[in-house]
Amino acid sequence: MNTANYCQQHVLVIPQALGALSDVHKKAALNGCAIYSKDLDQNLVDVEFYTNQLCIVHVEEGTETLTCWDNQSIELKAGQSVLLCQGQNLHSDFVHSTHNLKAWLVFFDRSIIEQFLISNHLQQPKGKRNVQPSLKLEHCLVEGFFKQLRLYVEQEIDITPVLNSKLTELLYLLLHILGDDLIVTLNMADHTLPARRNLKRLLENKTVLKFSVSDLAKLSGRSVSGFQRDFKQQFNEPPKQWLIKQRVNYAKSLVEQGKLSISDIALEVGYTNISHFIKAYKNQFGETPKQDGIKL
Repeated sequence: MNTANYCQQHVLVIPQALGALSDVHKKAALNGCAIYSKDLDQNLVDVEFYTNQLCIVHVEEGTETLTCWDNQSIELKAGQSVLLCQGQNLHSDFVHSTHNLKAWLVFFDRSIIEQFLISNHLQQPKGKRNVQPSLKLEHCLVEGFFKQLRLYVEQEIDITPVLNSKLTELLYLLLHILGDDLIVTLNMADHTLPARRNLKRLLENKTVLKFSVSDLAKLSGRSVSGFQRDFKQQFNEPPKQWLIKQRVNYAKSLVEQGKLSISDIALEVGYTNISHFIKAYKNQFGETPKQDGIKL
C-alpha cells in the first residue's frame, strides 16, 4: 500500500506506520533508531501524521509543506531540513511538478540522545527556555551528511553496524548549527508534547459537525478551555456559535440536493431534535427547510 492510499483513512504514526508503505523504505534500524527514505511521484495533500519520536526530515528533491497544529506552515525545499519534537500532529502537503518528493526521515531513540547529552556534558541552559516544537534549518553540513548517506545507499552499503556513529555525527552537526536550541530540544525529548491537532484542517471534515464542543476538544487534543481559546483565536468567534452556522450551512447544501428528508438532514448535521434544527435553520436563512422545498 502506498502513502496516498494509507492516509485516506489513517493518521500516519511515524515511524511505526512507515513499514507498511511501498514508497517509503527503511535504510537502517538499530536499538530504536531508524533511517528511512521516501520517493513520492504523485500529489499527496492533507496527510496528517503524528511524530512518535524525535525526528529530522531532510528534503533532497521537490518541495514539501508541513502545517503545524497552530496553522503555521513550514515549507521545505531541496537542501532544507526540519527537526520535529516527539508528540506532534502535523499535516504534510506535496504537489508534484517537475520532481518527485525525495526526502530522508531520521528517528532518534531516547537512549542515543541521553548518551550524546551525557558524553558531551550538555545540560539545560540556564534561564527559562521554551522548547520549540520544530526547528527549520538549511546548512551545507547537514546537506553534506545526507549526500553521503545517498552515496552509501547507491553503493548498497549497509550502514546498520555504524548507525549509532552516524546519528551521533548528525547530532554533532546539529549542535554546531543550532547550539542551545538543540540542547533544550534534546533535554525535552522524553516529554511528549500535547498532541494538539490542526483545528482548521480538522474542522474541514463535515463529519465532525455532528460532535459537541467538548467532543471536538477531545478530538483536537485539547481541554475544553484550551479548545475554546485556540478556536476563538483562529476563527474570531466562539466554537458553539461557529458550529451552529456550519451545521445549518451544510444542511442547506443537503436541502438543495433534494435527496434526504428533513429528519435525515437534521441527524446528518448533528441535530437529534428536529424542531431545534428547523429553528436554527430558520434563524440563519429566514425560512424553514420545508419552505426551501424539502418534504418532512
